[in-house]
Amino acid sequence: MELVSVVIGTYNGSEYIEDQLQSILNQTYSKIEVIIVDDASNDTTIDIVTEFSKKHKNIIIHAFDKNVGYIKNFERGIDLANGKYIALSDQDDWWAPTKIEKLINSISDYDLVYCNSTFVDEKLNCLGNSFSSTKNLINSNTPLNFLLDNCVSGHASLFTKSLYNNAKPFPELIPHDWWLAYVASLGNGLFYLDEPLVKYRHHQDNVIASNNKDKKDKKKNKKSKGQKFKERRHRINNFYDRCPDELQEEKRIILSVKESYSNFSLSNNLKRVAVLFSNRKEILKINKKNDLEKMFYLANMFFKIK
Repeated sequence: MELVSVVIGTYNGSEYIEDQLQSILNQTYSKIEVIIVDDASNDTTIDIVTEFSKKHKNIIIHAFDKNVGYIKNFERGIDLANGKYIALSDQDDWWAPTKIEKLINSISDYDLVYCNSTFVDEKLNCLGNSFSSTKNLINSNTPLNFLLDNCVSGHASLFTKSLYNNAKPFPELIPHDWWLAYVASLGNGLFYLDEPLVKYRHHQDNVIASNNKDKKDKKKNKKSKGQKFKERRHRINNFYDRCPDELQEEKRIILSVKESYSNFSLSNNLKRVAVLFSNRKEILKINKKNDLEKMFYLANMFFKIK
């Protein structure tokens, strides 16, 4: 059995961390180390995980005084991992007992494997839908699938330490799980295991819930067109720089998209829509829309930044 390092990023997670830790300790795959990287919590999270560590020698706690945000916190946690395989964990989910075992048995020669997740409420009651109801969860071995969207959640994935070594450092403004999925698509690819092995909590403090606030909050926190454009351009530039020259056709397409993001002009908007339309089969593969809806989506990219 290969060692699997479970990296848990915590920040003020005292309300749910006990449930998640217990579900990880109950895994049928026993050769694991649990690395907790705390991003300067000011609640009782450290006290709770310290009590767990006293009973379980495979739990290692690293409490940091400086808050760096979830992307860089996971990066420093993976740096500390000793396993051949890495599994990332949020602080407020619940894992099925067979999650690691099934992902290990499915990864084969892929760089990354991931599963489905069921949406639940604060008390782990099923809400009737899952990640697969919001996006197409796919196998992939082309970077074009990840230019505009991501379907790989960090909490649902298992990947090789060598993938991380190839992908670090994590770029700013790009979620770490999106970046890892993109880099995996450049190498040995990624595999989707069609089973819901995680219960993903909906509550006011997590990312999914924060994307479902009322319209007033959305409007208040809405990013400007210039800010959106800057972030998209930054992402595409990083994707282009990371794409190896051997993938000539893919790099040519990404270059065309990159050039179309040089500014928000009439000619570049037309170019962006044209190149995305020509390659829509792969670029919109994750997008859970029918063909007509995808056409409208691309047409809207002439006026909006996606």
